[in-house]
Amino acid sequence: MAMARIMWLTALMVLVGARGAVANVPGLPTQVLCAAEASQAERSYGIPPQLLDAISLVESGRYDTQSKAVLAWPWTVMAEGQGRYFPSKAEAVAEVKKLKARGVKNIDVGCMQVNLMYHGAAFTSLEDAFEPASNVAYAARFLKGLFASTNHWPTAASYYHSQTPSLAAIYREKLMKVWHGGGSSKAIASVSPAVRPSQPAQGPRPTTSHKVDEMRKSWQAQRAAVGTEASRIADAYRQARMAEYQMRRANYEARRAR
Repeated sequence: MAMARIMWLTALMVLVGARGAVANVPGLPTQVLCAAEASQAERSYGIPPQLLDAISLVESGRYDTQSKAVLAWPWTVMAEGQGRYFPSKAEAVAEVKKLKARGVKNIDVGCMQVNLMYHGAAFTSLEDAFEPASNVAYAARFLKGLFASTNHWPTAASYYHSQTPSLAAIYREKLMKVWHGGGSSKAIASVSPAVRPSQPAQGPRPTTSHKVDEMRKSWQAQRAAVGTEASRIADAYRQARMAEYQMRRANYEARRAR
């Protein structure tokens, strides 16, 4: 019975996958929806296998007790520096409406944590923004656009988070560890064998580029300059305090000599 269900789901996913609606397949557990859509989008948009999946894990991952691993969660909301994981899309949508009613604008939603303030117009509705197929597909197009301007996938992926050099560098290091670790492929297989993760590309994955190296060097130089300036200020402060102490000491000795 279980094997028949798996075979039925697999066949159905092949048919639906051609239309890019993997997450709508009946019976898929919620915790694999993001991974299913990421895998489909990687194939559809020519993104390196498991890279989009790795981004989703970094963006909306939470611990799954069934697989005993971190999996991306579609009903995730990030606002005011706090991540919120809801059991249903309806509850996640309701939370965003409450946040907006309070005047909060900087809100990230869904599998890929798409920012509504900057990218909200890409969706037909708030419900659509949370829909795994819509959320992941938009993220895939956005990532492809970043790749078009950088011609380097790790750089494009780091820019997905931020184009501020220091923030992009930190994000890239975290993301590369997840990507090189295979993303959620093993965990997904233990939860839903019907989902076919993208197969890793042959050969080593790129980890750096000239542009990334220059960006890192620039950031390190900025940090060194800030550290040098701070050291100079501290030295000047210590010297001023020492001069003040020596002056007080000299005055004290002069008064005692009278």
